[in-house]
Amino acid sequence: MLKQQMPWQILIVDDIAANIKTLSSIFGDEHELSFATNGPEALELARKHPFDLILLDIVMPGMTGLEVCTELKKNVHTRHIPVVFVTSKDASYDVAQGLELGAYYYLTRPIHRETLLAIAQAAIHHYYDHRVLLERTRAAANSLRLLDKGYFSFQSLEEADYLSVLLSCPCSERESVVVGLRELLFNAVEHGNLGITYEDKSRLADPVDWEKEIHRRMSLSENAHKRVHVDFERVGQSIQYTIRDEGPGFDWQPYLMFDPARMFDTHGRGIALAAGIAFSKVEFVGSGNTVVATAAIGKAVH
Repeated sequence: MLKQQMPWQILIVDDIAANIKTLSSIFGDEHELSFATNGPEALELARKHPFDLILLDIVMPGMTGLEVCTELKKNVHTRHIPVVFVTSKDASYDVAQGLELGAYYYLTRPIHRETLLAIAQAAIHHYYDHRVLLERTRAAANSLRLLDKGYFSFQSLEEADYLSVLLSCPCSERESVVVGLRELLFNAVEHGNLGITYEDKSRLADPVDWEKEIHRRMSLSENAHKRVHVDFERVGQSIQYTIRDEGPGFDWQPYLMFDPARMFDTHGRGIALAAGIAFSKVEFVGSGNTVVATAAIGKAVH
């Protein structure tokens, strides 16, 4: 994992000086802060600097925050930077729309210092994990291109990380597929084999606590021999991944789309993310402990 270095590089986007001052005071002098007062200025800065996080107001004159987020996600250099909306507007439609555009989280004013710092830490932690995946994927871009069919099995999240990089390599949109595939493989370990519920993950928001709980459950005798099984098959111009865990299954339908009822949670979006941006098709089978995901094949990278 890349070192999550301090200070963080954060871009604050707001057309009201008082709001910028409030957010700046929360982060203090410990981080490198940049500021923009409108959408075009924010996009120009984001394209020039390697920000770790963007705090973005929605209601701005001219170009709205939602429009800025859309443009950020279109650009290959900025699409993966975590965006947290910070605004006084709390309409559920705008919240859901922002998350569907790819925003990491949504905060409404007044902003509490502890909440903002916790969300910033979680977003940047997620971002650094994502950067590791992309770097590994680029390094292994031509792997598996001669494989038509294969079977793999694994047990840990570390192995899931490795396998998601390897199996995404033949795909045309491998940088998106690796993210979606990782989410599905992690889901098979965490919720499938280890039986961690949505509520469990809500209580364990801190990455350190979460990692400890994963290791604790993996050491239990009832989980010691459970594995996740993955079939890789080339079907025409597509790759089909069949992922099966050894758990009892779950009610997967509520998680196929972004749900406004869960919009303030920082988890529970992995399946919707996989279905929305990573694969042309995601289909759960039977009780939900088997999922079939399909992605297009890409050309070899020279």
